[in-house]
Amino acid sequence: MRVIYAFIRSTFHLTYIYRLDFWARLISVLILMYATFSLWNILYTQNPGAFGMTRAQMTTYGVLGMMLAPMLESASFVQFYIGEQVREGTLEMDLLKPLQFIFHMFSRHLGLFVVLLLLQGLPAFIFAALFLEFRMPATFELGLLFTLSFFLGYLIYFAISLLVGLLSIVTLKIDSYAWAYFSLVRFASGQLVPLWMFPPALAAFVAVLPFKDVYFVPMSIYIGAADGQIGRLILSQAAWAVGLYVGVQLFWLRVQRRITVQGG
Repeated sequence: MRVIYAFIRSTFHLTYIYRLDFWARLISVLILMYATFSLWNILYTQNPGAFGMTRAQMTTYGVLGMMLAPMLESASFVQFYIGEQVREGTLEMDLLKPLQFIFHMFSRHLGLFVVLLLLQGLPAFIFAALFLEFRMPATFELGLLFTLSFFLGYLIYFAISLLVGLLSIVTLKIDSYAWAYFSLVRFASGQLVPLWMFPPALAAFVAVLPFKDVYFVPMSIYIGAADGQIGRLILSQAAWAVGLYVGVQLFWLRVQRRITVQGG
């Protein structure tokens, strides 16, 4: 815990130094939330029977997707961090630290997650509650289940992003497939459009991938669209999280033998 706290404190200091960047990012999130709220309102007004949910549920789903994005997308930063370290030939500096490499990467980015949760997630939630008719979970228990699902979604996103980052040790450059991966997550995670609105064949394909567990599952739990399935969905998330972290450890054992120092 001391290691994670150290990274949280360091991230707070960096946020204070780059205050303009912080405010710009927060304002952009609020604008996206308002735009999404307005879009779903317009679509629901034009065709209220097309979405399978009430207007309040759909607007809450859309706003929540934008609200969660900064925290969840912080998990993807690990791939760019590792890629940059490999490109500059400085990855050995992380390997020399008295921390297991995977735990070091997780602690560093979990610290960022916590800071974004407090400094962007909380203000965004207050803004949504005051101005965007944002619904609270129907029950306290549902709120707790959403919180658990949200954190499991973060773990899954981090594990996949870490695998992509570790590929840079083999390929030396990940820019092309890293951005392709980011686009795939945006599409297949249900962040922008819920999976029940996908064509049946596409929805069935996406359902077997782990990306839905990042956004769609916690957001569905939040708005009450997963009643009767919550236990199964959370168990699926936990299974993906464990399986992916086992895969990360096995892949790391193989690729660390291929580490070469470049640049510097």
